[in-house]
Amino acid sequence: MKRAQRTLYPEDPSEVEPRRRLDTPPVRAISAPDALKRWLAGGWHDLVRAPAVLLHGLVVAALGALILFLSREQPAIGMIFIFGLLLLGPVLAVGVNEMARRLDQGGPTRFSTGLGAIRELGAAIWLYAAILIILFALWAGMVWQWIGVLTVGDLVPPATLGEVLGAMLASPQGIVSLLGFIAAAVVFALAVFAISLVTLPAMLDRQRGLVDAVATSLKALKTNPGPLLLWGLLITVLFAVSVATAFIALIVIFPWLGLSMWHGYRDLVGPSHDRASMTKSNPTHG
Repeated sequence: MKRAQRTLYPEDPSEVEPRRRLDTPPVRAISAPDALKRWLAGGWHDLVRAPAVLLHGLVVAALGALILFLSREQPAIGMIFIFGLLLLGPVLAVGVNEMARRLDQGGPTRFSTGLGAIRELGAAIWLYAAILIILFALWAGMVWQWIGVLTVGDLVPPATLGEVLGAMLASPQGIVSLLGFIAAAVVFALAVFAISLVTLPAMLDRQRGLVDAVATSLKALKTNPGPLLLWGLLITVLFAVSVATAFIALIVIFPWLGLSMWHGYRDLVGPSHDRASMTKSNPTHG
């Protein structure tokens, strides 16, 4: 009986569905930095073709600026929510991914709110958002408890983020607190990165569920750990640049990275076994 569960019998519908869920598309091996340069160049080309996508960057940048403004007297809270913006970035990019798909298919370059894609994905996009929100809540709660246990010098309350960092670096206890914050950020960022790498493009392009899309992302990361971790580091650096510019740079960086990741998806993921007729993948790869 157990052996039969692992076998695909087309004449038996009860066997088809369990097997289909495990049938992730093939993933190609890539080389860095050539592939990453190609993705960024493709994303920039799309950005020039459809500058209306900058409106998505404007909205996300405004959200970041609002976080900075509201947390100006509580920089620890600001750090938590600014990092949360990075964690939630993949699901906030649904409109950018919809534009990338439209450009890939030769469609119009007018602005897309992404609402059509949200309706198309249905419950999957809301479940995806819920997972990211839960991860953020877990991380924020852990960091908040860490800050509550460890003191940060005599700064009460710290006025700026620079003062928080200065106070942390001025004492062993503060350094431990800072290292704990960084470690938590790395762990949760890697978790989100692993389940988000090509998840939205896969759901939009292949009309597959969240489980299949996340499995494809994990498979891509397992196949190309070095290049894709470098890609994640690049995303983090560009996000840090955005924070340093009070999120002004994010107006361009957010849609640019979203469009670039669509090219990364095309480069990484081959046609599904059950949709071999799909020809939208990069024709330069087998």
